[in-house]
Amino acid sequence: MQLFQPSLLLSIEPGGQYLLDAVTITPNSSYSAGRASLGVPPNVRISSETYSVLLNLHARRGKALQVPTPVHHHLRNLDLGPGHGKTSVLAFAMLQGHVIGSASITIGPVRECPQPSPVIVDTRDWYAWLDKSPPGPPSFHVTGLVYAPTPGYDARLVPAVPQGINPVELILDLQVTPRTGLWPQVVTPLAVCYEQCPARVEYKGVLVREPDGDAMHFEVEHVR
Repeated sequence: MQLFQPSLLLSIEPGGQYLLDAVTITPNSSYSAGRASLGVPPNVRISSETYSVLLNLHARRGKALQVPTPVHHHLRNLDLGPGHGKTSVLAFAMLQGHVIGSASITIGPVRECPQPSPVIVDTRDWYAWLDKSPPGPPSFHVTGLVYAPTPGYDARLVPAVPQGINPVELILDLQVTPRTGLWPQVVTPLAVCYEQCPARVEYKGVLVREPDGDAMHFEVEHVR
């Protein structure tokens, strides 16, 4: 890991222009992202085939967490590639007008924006029940535990669209989404639930589909 040396990723947008994602590792949490823009630092010369960008950083005074901290920059709608006479992107990390790091990336045959990889999680303790206890009306409930890789995730259950051909078998999709920020690498249990109050269908079974393609099926119990 090298401080202040940007890590660059190029992907192509639907209109054919390019998106540049840059991540710069800084020494502590006092640093934040400033404006990302096209340009060349003073007293620096580049070739005509190079696309130059400036990644401005801010450093605030005061106490800060002394841990390596990533700073993200994004530049959209870039006209790159041989058709525009540009074969590489050169990014400069800037602090108060001074170059403190740089990195380059070759413009290759990128075809589309990369899709995020599914979050791999463990789940357990699934339970579904139809509560018919008086005074009613009946209500339907599904609960479970999701073990996320860090505390920086949210999880929820949503009905799949479309549902299956059996109307008394409910299909739920488990959606696990990351939060922004830095999180300790500690496996964290997250409780999830789905409810219908009142119950619209007297379900017999539930299928929960996980983000990585696994699925869990279990029967519905009746509580009276």
